[in-house]
Amino acid sequence: MKNKGKRIIRISIYLLYLFVCFAVYDNVFVYHVTFNGNKHEVVNINTKYEDPGIIVKLRGHAINDIKVKNNVNTSKFGKYEVVYSFGNITRKRIVEVKDIQKPAISLVDGTVILDYQEEYKEPGFRAKDNYDGNITDKAITINGINNKELGDYIVKYVVTDSHNNETVVDRKIIVTDKTGPSITFKNGEYTFAIKGKKKDFNDYTAVDNYDGIVTDKVTMSGEVNFNKEGIYTLTYKVKDSHDNETVVTRKVNVQNKNTRGIPVLMYHWFYDDTKGETTKGLANAHNYISKTNITSQAKYLHDNNFYYPTWQELIDYIDGKIDLPEKSVIITDDDCKDSYFEIALPVFQKYEIPSTSFCITSKRNWQKYKKEKYLDFESHTDDLHDRSCDTYWNGAVMCKPYNEIYNDIKLSVQKVGSSYAFAYPFGHYNNNTINALKNNGIKLAFTIRNGRVDVGDDKYLLSRVRMSKDTSLSDFKRYVN
Repeated sequence: MKNKGKRIIRISIYLLYLFVCFAVYDNVFVYHVTFNGNKHEVVNINTKYEDPGIIVKLRGHAINDIKVKNNVNTSKFGKYEVVYSFGNITRKRIVEVKDIQKPAISLVDGTVILDYQEEYKEPGFRAKDNYDGNITDKAITINGINNKELGDYIVKYVVTDSHNNETVVDRKIIVTDKTGPSITFKNGEYTFAIKGKKKDFNDYTAVDNYDGIVTDKVTMSGEVNFNKEGIYTLTYKVKDSHDNETVVTRKVNVQNKNTRGIPVLMYHWFYDDTKGETTKGLANAHNYISKTNITSQAKYLHDNNFYYPTWQELIDYIDGKIDLPEKSVIITDDDCKDSYFEIALPVFQKYEIPSTSFCITSKRNWQKYKKEKYLDFESHTDDLHDRSCDTYWNGAVMCKPYNEIYNDIKLSVQKVGSSYAFAYPFGHYNNNTINALKNNGIKLAFTIRNGRVDVGDDKYLLSRVRMSKDTSLSDFKRYVN
């Protein structure tokens, strides 16, 4: 038993001796190499490779005399070696050049707040890759929006480059009810009352994009004195279930009853005398109105509380269904010339005066003005405003066959989007013209005969009051009063 214990001790001492000898040998004669980083590095294409190096120790001391051979080319895919030499020994690091960078997706505008039932319109985005460049056309969008339900949604953008690096970006979409109800009036926002006659102004309808009809939630405030001429203001308010409030003010023009007929003014062209323009050398110079004159005329109408009947009100007036205010006037312009839009229209808009332009719709200049305030478009034919008949005086409608007149007017009505009124080119008309108007649903037609529109007039032979270059302000007052 004693001999066995001694043997174990001797073996342990021997093993300890071997360990110490190995440690001394390893520390004195063996190089110890430590790689900074990884022995197999992956580097992105077209980036700068900075070798992290190695640490070499001998006898516990760092060796600085290390030679490095580096043939890494980061502009070209592949595997490269970095070779470290010290003494008679070499060590190698593998450097692999790959495309490992994901594309970048940048969103225009970020989060989008969408109104209830509003159609989503993509604000835009761009996908760019470090290797492939612009890859926006490779991106796909995943639209998870339900614009008929309030809540938060995601539009997902996914793009993958040519080396299968994928990027996913989300855009937050918030569907909310942010629009207040709309209030419309059967008789228009700007309406009238005849002095001495009470009138009901509850002719409104309120509709909300989310709640539907909310007419019963409308409150009206303000008073109208039916026994005193003047302009009165009524205020209508309504809130939807999400506290979006709409407030509309309405003007009521109280006047005496009209007994002299309604002047429908007929303008043509304009020139800006404030910039030195003149009518010298212009054909039909008498039809040109200066900016100074149109401004003084519009200001007079505004300052004297004139009322501007709608086409429907004029129809009802002719049919004897309603009375109109004593100071009523309708503004019209023929031909849709640029000078009307550039000179006259801004003046009418300044004084909040509605006007109608009778357009030759084959011309296109008028279309960019279709959304202008206080402006209405009606037909002056599409392409029949010329004197193409055998007799120079006769306009085209006097000799064209019925079908051609009908189709021309039909096209013109489609373009202007209204069939209330029509102005005869050069004031010319015949039975074919009138029948074509009626069959196209046009309700009123104006000649160039001078005069006012009165109760019982033929709706297809209505008169107008021609405005000319020589119309003075005193003449104008006489025309409209």
